[in-house]
Amino acid sequence: LREETRKELRSFLSELAITAVYVTHDRIEALALSDQIGVMRAGNIIEIGDPKKIYFDSEHQFVADFIGRSNLLPVTIEEQGSGYTKVSSSIGDFMCAKREFPAGSEITLCIRPEFVDLIDPKDKDTHQNTLVGKMHTMVFVGEVYESEILVGDQLIMVKVDPDSKVKEGDEVVVSIADHCLLVSR
Repeated sequence: LREETRKELRSFLSELAITAVYVTHDRIEALALSDQIGVMRAGNIIEIGDPKKIYFDSEHQFVADFIGRSNLLPVTIEEQGSGYTKVSSSIGDFMCAKREFPAGSEITLCIRPEFVDLIDPKDKDTHQNTLVGKMHTMVFVGEVYESEILVGDQLIMVKVDPDSKVKEGDEVVVSIADHCLLVSR
């Protein structure tokens, strides 16, 4: 019922070509109904953008975490290159899409679970941003397993295909997309 109402409301607003302000704490409603999203904290708007910008390219840790499930890791900027930023963390180094932060800055790396892929261990050297860990939990939710991998002392949320042969306790290798998001703390 809720999904159908959301679709009808989106269609209604589009058909009438009117501007509306819709207040919600539901991220799916915000993403699905909006042309622009304003995220508030403590009564102040801290970021405004279209749904894709807010989801994939947030500027603030609060917004990145609020608008979708995220793995948040404290990192330090190591270097900036042509089109990339290299960061280091307690569980490894990562190459990310370029974001302007001075070298040495302590910021947060936001990795969405859907951007973490299980890979064949023998392919580890052909991917960047790889981590080795142990499958900690796997919860079947229909289309995927919502899972956590223990890497060092850090739990990394990942979505695992329901056809996967991986079980809790197995050693796994993951690759993290290079469009992982760097945000200010």
